[in-house]
Amino acid sequence: MTGEVRQKYIKIIGGGLVGIEVAYILARNGFVVHIFNHEQPSMCHIERDIPFKKEMQEELLAWNSPTFLTAKRLGVNLETIDHDFVKIMEDSLKKFSNVSFIDAELTELNLNELSLISTGNNTTKLLIENLSKYVGENKIEYFHPAPMELAYIDLKHLYHDHDDFYHVNLNEEEYKILSDNLKRYRSFYDSSNLLNEISVEKRAENNSLRTFLRPIFSENSKPYASIKLKKQDGDYSLINFYSALSDEEQAKLIGGINAFKGASISEFSKLYKRTYLHSSACLNKYLQVKNYHNLFIGGSFLGIGGVHENLLVANYLAYNLMSEAEGKNLQECPKNSCTSVIIEKLLQKSVLNYMLLNLNYDIIKKSDRFSVESDAITKFKENYYGKYFQRNNHLCR
Repeated sequence: MTGEVRQKYIKIIGGGLVGIEVAYILARNGFVVHIFNHEQPSMCHIERDIPFKKEMQEELLAWNSPTFLTAKRLGVNLETIDHDFVKIMEDSLKKFSNVSFIDAELTELNLNELSLISTGNNTTKLLIENLSKYVGENKIEYFHPAPMELAYIDLKHLYHDHDDFYHVNLNEEEYKILSDNLKRYRSFYDSSNLLNEISVEKRAENNSLRTFLRPIFSENSKPYASIKLKKQDGDYSLINFYSALSDEEQAKLIGGINAFKGASISEFSKLYKRTYLHSSACLNKYLQVKNYHNLFIGGSFLGIGGVHENLLVANYLAYNLMSEAEGKNLQECPKNSCTSVIIEKLLQKSVLNYMLLNLNYDIIKKSDRFSVESDAITKFKENYYGKYFQRNNHLCR
């Protein structure tokens, strides 16, 4: 840690990947940091092959990213980091005397305190309602589905469609058991906060389940309904078969289907409610809430997808938070850098063309043709934040 611990502290709401990255940079530069982190279920970060991966990793080195350097030291693949890796970062951060972790669900914002919201997909309803006082209704909400996956299905029950796609046929009795169970379990849930039209529970309630499970006829079979599957690494995903039922109820749900009686469920279906800010309407180029300069927002709550992208923006946020804390002018992100492209794309989006609506998480696309200058970040830190710039790569211990 360098310099004296400053009296003015910075509050970080959300102790996930972005919150810890920002906190680590602030802490090692002598700022008092309070992290409010209410433990919630989290998913592993799994990314597809992403464009500009090499350039982004070079830029993370230029930022001297604690998370990137720690992952490199431990031999952890940055594209598949999980809760265990975040815990390693958290434990390392707790060694700083100027960092406090507060296990609390923060719901009320104090605009007299310099704060970063980095709650990602775990932003609570109460916090969103409080934030709406300052950003209005400029947000997007939808359900992000994850399918059920099965292993050890008896192949004699599978009918090949094309490529890696298959289907399982249901007779009328099997279909009726499935539909009745869906309607019975459905009554225990509040559709306003758990379910929407894509869930099989809702389809059963609306008597549209059979239309969804359209029977696939062949010369040898005329089923009453059919469930589509895709084979992936030996398991079979039930295509568009999304449910918010408990794991136990999902197991009972498919128990009445003959084809699945010898199978095991490797992954249960989930429906995650996602809330994102409409960034271009809410934020300025420094990722501050417009007209409320003590309030910064980062991470996937903005709709930034991908570990690399989130870490790049987290570093930019950290330096501007330090500058704001000391009453200095904030600086724009360096041009000709991946970080600047991410922010530019983010702030250009409108509700009508927001990439999240079609579940495309990569903000940097192959169609973006720009010349990355890997030393742009280094110049940015040296020119404006020389006292914070550390030439030695800092690895978490």
